[in-house]
Amino acid sequence: MATAIIRRDRHRTVADPWWRHAVRTLALMVLFLSGCGAPDKPPLRVATIEWIGYQPLNIALDRGELPRDDIRLSHFTSNTESLRAFRNGNVDVAALTLDEALLLRADGHDIRVILLMDYSHGADTILARPGIATLAELEGRRIGVENSAATAYLLARGLEHGDLEADAVEVVRVDAGRHAEAFRRGEVDALATFEPIRSRLLQEGAVELFDSTRIPGEIVDVLVAHRSALQSQRRHLSDLVNAWFRALKHLEQDPVDARAIIGRHTELPPEHSQQALDGVQFPSRADNCRALANHGQMLHDTTGRLAELMRENDLLAGGVELDTLFDNQIVKSAACPGKSAGHAG
Repeated sequence: MATAIIRRDRHRTVADPWWRHAVRTLALMVLFLSGCGAPDKPPLRVATIEWIGYQPLNIALDRGELPRDDIRLSHFTSNTESLRAFRNGNVDVAALTLDEALLLRADGHDIRVILLMDYSHGADTILARPGIATLAELEGRRIGVENSAATAYLLARGLEHGDLEADAVEVVRVDAGRHAEAFRRGEVDALATFEPIRSRLLQEGAVELFDSTRIPGEIVDVLVAHRSALQSQRRHLSDLVNAWFRALKHLEQDPVDARAIIGRHTELPPEHSQQALDGVQFPSRADNCRALANHGQMLHDTTGRLAELMRENDLLAGGVELDTLFDNQIVKSAACPGKSAGHAG
């Protein structure tokens, strides 16, 4: 016979039938097992660097816009390191230049560009030591450049503008994390670099020979995601994109506080932070919605020309499939009210 379970009421003691005890026990087991089920999804890992155009990510981070349990920023010293982390699967998303996204696609990585972050408009530069006044004077000089990154592309375009062949200069591979050090120590005569390194070295007397205002629209920063992350981390990606646009709004509405945050992450004083910010243009929500719609059709011509220029300068081998490179499903869900434009699968 089943043993009766005794329950204390305020007024009397009664015996519960055995089946009520069984139901309660089963319910407790279900609750216990549901608590020990599959763990929550791992956080979305996002690669970023000190580049001024990525600083809205740090604004979002410092203002608590990024749920720390869901989205983690991984700070690297250069896009070369970010690329390596992305290729090795150590991050799910990376802030990169569009030419670097093309390199990933050419290497066979199934990636999607899900956000246009910024256009460089002066923030990428070729600096020289005092006494070198023109691009032509770089002939025979040592030029520091990061390997296989946007600075290599910038240098190639700068040499074209200076009517110099690629073999007219001595290219010295210098990781972005050592750009300023290599320049200060005289290891190079010139440097293809970017903000905030640009502002620091200009304050120390460097001479600017060439910048991205001379090649408008060619150096674009984008947010790149593994295709698999578009489904497995869709909510976190939407949160990330929404946080990005809230950070841009804060930069516009409270520039003093935003510059103070940027200063903490770049070691630039507020006035130099603004100078660095002047060298980039941030596409708005509406800009992103238009540009990424219909498989990024608006971007195909520009991206195709970029790929061709990279091939001409031996920075890209072979063709790159552009039809599925751009995907608007995240920016559409996060930022585009009432839009029905298609997206790449």
